[in-house]
Amino acid sequence: MQNSIEQNRPKALQASNFVPNFKLIRANGRWTTLPKNIEHLPNFALSELMLFRPLVLSFFSPSWNNYAEIHLELMQKAHKRLKNIGADILVLTDVAPDDLDTLVSKYKLTFNICHDQENAIAEKLGVFSKDYPIWHRITGISNEVPLPATFIIVGNLLIIYSFVDDDFESIFSIKEMEAFIKLYRNK
Repeated sequence: MQNSIEQNRPKALQASNFVPNFKLIRANGRWTTLPKNIEHLPNFALSELMLFRPLVLSFFSPSWNNYAEIHLELMQKAHKRLKNIGADILVLTDVAPDDLDTLVSKYKLTFNICHDQENAIAEKLGVFSKDYPIWHRITGISNEVPLPATFIIVGNLLIIYSFVDDDFESIFSIKEMEAFIKLYRNK
Protein backbone atom coordinates (compact mmCIF):
# COMPACT_ATOMS: atom_id res chain seq x y z
CA MET A 1 0.00 0.00 0.00
CA GLN A 2 2.86 2.40 0.77
CA ASN A 3 4.14 2.15 -2.82
CA SER A 4 0.75 3.05 -4.30
CA ILE A 5 0.57 6.11 -2.06
CA GLU A 6 4.12 7.15 -3.04
CA GLN A 7 3.16 6.93 -6.70
CA ASN A 8 0.56 9.65 -6.05
CA ARG A 9 3.10 12.01 -4.48
CA PRO A 10 2.74 15.42 -6.14
CA LYS A 11 5.75 17.23 -7.56
CA ALA A 12 6.01 20.73 -6.12
CA LEU A 13 6.97 23.55 -8.42
CA GLN A 14 10.59 24.62 -8.02
CA ALA A 15 12.76 27.61 -8.87
CA SER A 16 12.83 28.14 -12.66
CA ASN A 17 9.23 26.85 -13.02
CA PHE A 18 6.36 29.19 -13.86
CA VAL A 19 3.29 29.55 -11.65
CA PRO A 20 -0.11 29.38 -13.35
CA ASN A 21 -1.81 32.79 -13.34
CA PHE A 22 -4.62 31.74 -11.00
CA LYS A 23 -7.55 33.92 -9.96
CA LEU A 24 -8.08 35.20 -6.44
CA ILE A 25 -11.49 36.08 -5.02
CA ARG A 26 -11.31 39.35 -3.12
CA ALA A 27 -14.11 38.35 -0.70
CA ASN A 28 -12.10 35.27 0.32
CA GLY A 29 -9.19 37.29 1.69
CA ARG A 30 -8.07 39.98 4.07
CA TRP A 31 -6.08 42.48 2.06
CA THR A 32 -3.76 45.01 3.68
CA THR A 33 -2.31 46.27 0.40
CA LEU A 34 -3.67 45.94 -3.10
CA PRO A 35 -2.43 47.74 -6.19
CA LYS A 36 -4.76 50.61 -7.15
CA ASN A 37 -5.68 48.96 -10.45
CA ILE A 38 -7.40 46.04 -8.66
CA GLU A 39 -8.45 47.38 -5.25
CA HIS A 40 -12.13 47.52 -6.28
CA LEU A 41 -12.28 44.37 -8.42
CA PRO A 42 -14.17 41.34 -7.04
CA ASN A 43 -11.65 38.92 -8.60
CA PHE A 44 -8.15 39.39 -9.93
CA ALA A 45 -5.28 37.36 -11.31
CA LEU A 46 -2.06 36.67 -9.46
CA SER A 47 -0.15 38.73 -12.04
CA GLU A 48 -2.36 41.76 -11.29
CA LEU A 49 -1.61 41.48 -7.58
CA MET A 50 2.15 41.53 -8.11
CA LEU A 51 2.33 44.87 -9.98
CA PHE A 52 6.00 44.71 -10.97
CA ARG A 53 7.37 43.56 -7.62
CA PRO A 54 8.38 40.17 -6.28
CA LEU A 55 5.71 38.30 -4.38
CA VAL A 56 6.34 35.83 -1.60
CA LEU A 57 3.58 33.25 -1.86
CA SER A 58 3.29 30.98 1.16
CA PHE A 59 0.83 28.32 2.27
CA PHE A 60 -0.49 27.98 5.82
CA SER A 61 -2.80 25.67 7.75
CA PRO A 62 -3.63 25.81 11.47
CA SER A 63 -3.84 22.01 11.29
CA TRP A 64 -0.03 21.99 11.22
CA ASN A 65 -0.26 22.48 15.00
CA ASN A 66 2.97 23.95 16.53
CA TYR A 67 4.57 24.23 13.11
CA ALA A 68 1.67 26.49 12.07
CA GLU A 69 2.30 29.06 14.77
CA ILE A 70 6.04 29.14 14.07
CA HIS A 71 5.34 29.55 10.34
CA LEU A 72 2.94 32.49 10.80
CA GLU A 73 5.16 34.26 13.33
CA LEU A 74 8.18 33.94 11.05
CA MET A 75 6.16 35.12 8.05
CA GLN A 76 5.07 38.17 10.05
CA LYS A 77 8.73 38.94 10.88
CA ALA A 78 9.63 38.48 7.23
CA HIS A 79 6.91 40.87 6.07
CA LYS A 80 8.52 44.08 7.33
CA ARG A 81 11.98 43.11 6.10
CA LEU A 82 10.77 41.99 2.68
CA LYS A 83 8.50 45.01 2.27
CA ASN A 84 11.52 47.25 2.89
CA ILE A 85 13.27 45.71 -0.13
CA GLY A 86 10.24 45.96 -2.41
CA ALA A 87 8.49 42.61 -2.08
CA ASP A 88 5.03 41.73 -0.85
CA ILE A 89 3.55 38.63 0.80
CA LEU A 90 0.44 36.62 0.08
CA VAL A 91 -0.40 33.68 2.33
CA LEU A 92 -2.90 31.14 1.06
CA THR A 93 -4.72 29.15 3.70
CA ASP A 94 -7.39 26.55 4.29
CA VAL A 95 -8.89 28.83 6.95
CA ALA A 96 -12.45 29.76 5.89
CA PRO A 97 -13.02 33.39 4.82
CA ASP A 98 -15.34 34.00 7.80
CA ASP A 99 -12.55 32.98 10.20
CA LEU A 100 -9.75 35.05 8.67
CA ASP A 101 -10.45 38.13 10.82
CA THR A 102 -9.88 36.04 13.95
CA LEU A 103 -6.61 34.67 12.55
CA VAL A 104 -5.40 38.13 11.47
CA SER A 105 -6.26 39.57 14.89
CA LYS A 106 -4.73 36.72 16.89
CA TYR A 107 -1.35 36.94 15.13
CA LYS A 108 -1.51 40.68 14.30
CA LEU A 109 -0.89 39.88 10.65
CA THR A 110 0.01 42.75 8.35
CA PHE A 111 0.25 40.88 5.05
CA ASN A 112 -2.39 39.74 2.57
CA ILE A 113 -4.01 36.40 3.37
CA CYS A 114 -6.60 34.55 1.31
CA HIS A 115 -8.60 31.34 1.56
CA ASP A 116 -7.51 28.70 -0.95
CA GLN A 117 -10.83 27.01 -1.60
CA GLU A 118 -10.47 23.22 -1.56
CA ASN A 119 -6.68 23.72 -1.74
CA ALA A 120 -7.07 24.29 -5.49
CA ILE A 121 -4.08 26.64 -5.78
CA ALA A 122 -1.93 24.45 -3.53
CA GLU A 123 -2.75 21.56 -5.82
CA LYS A 124 -1.71 23.58 -8.92
CA LEU A 125 1.64 24.31 -7.26
CA GLY A 126 2.13 20.65 -6.30
CA VAL A 127 1.95 21.09 -2.51
CA PHE A 128 -1.40 19.37 -2.01
CA SER A 129 -2.96 16.16 -3.23
CA LYS A 130 -5.94 14.21 -1.95
CA ASP A 131 -4.19 11.11 -3.28
CA TYR A 132 -1.09 11.78 -1.15
CA PRO A 133 -2.51 13.01 2.17
CA ILE A 134 -0.21 14.52 4.77
CA TRP A 135 -2.29 12.99 7.57
CA HIS A 136 -1.18 9.58 6.32
CA ARG A 137 2.51 10.45 6.87
CA ILE A 138 2.75 13.09 9.62
CA THR A 139 1.63 12.32 13.17
CA GLY A 140 -0.78 14.86 14.66
CA ILE A 141 -2.30 16.04 11.39
CA SER A 142 -5.76 14.68 10.70
CA ASN A 143 -7.02 17.01 7.95
CA GLU A 144 -6.36 17.32 4.25
CA VAL A 145 -3.93 20.23 4.19
CA PRO A 146 -1.18 21.59 1.95
CA LEU A 147 2.49 21.12 2.66
CA PRO A 148 4.35 24.04 4.21
CA ALA A 149 5.65 25.83 1.14
CA THR A 150 6.97 29.29 0.30
CA PHE A 151 7.80 30.62 -3.14
CA ILE A 152 9.15 33.91 -4.47
CA ILE A 153 7.53 34.79 -7.78
CA VAL A 154 8.57 37.61 -10.10
CA GLY A 155 6.70 39.59 -12.77
CA ASN A 156 6.53 36.97 -15.50
CA LEU A 157 5.30 34.40 -12.91
CA LEU A 158 8.73 32.81 -12.70
CA ILE A 159 9.62 31.16 -9.41
CA ILE A 160 13.07 32.34 -8.26
CA TYR A 161 12.97 30.68 -4.83
CA SER A 162 11.10 27.68 -3.49
CA PHE A 163 10.96 26.07 -0.08
CA VAL A 164 8.80 23.00 0.51
CA ASP A 165 8.99 21.07 3.77
CA ASP A 166 7.74 17.54 3.06
CA ASP A 167 8.53 16.33 6.58
CA PHE A 168 7.72 19.35 8.80
CA GLU A 169 11.32 19.41 10.00
CA SER A 170 12.60 22.81 8.87
CA ILE A 171 11.33 26.29 8.08
CA PHE A 172 12.01 28.86 5.37
CA SER A 173 14.88 31.34 5.83
CA ILE A 174 14.14 35.08 5.82
CA LYS A 175 17.79 35.85 5.03
CA GLU A 176 17.73 33.48 2.08
CA MET A 177 14.54 35.05 0.74
CA GLU A 178 16.03 38.54 1.14
CA ALA A 179 19.13 37.45 -0.79
CA PHE A 180 17.05 36.09 -3.70
CA ILE A 181 14.94 39.26 -3.86
CA LYS A 182 17.99 41.53 -3.74
CA LEU A 183 19.68 39.46 -6.43
CA TYR A 184 16.59 39.72 -8.63
CA ARG A 185 16.32 43.48 -7.98
CA ASN A 186 19.98 44.03 -8.94
CA LYS A 187 19.63 42.34 -12.35
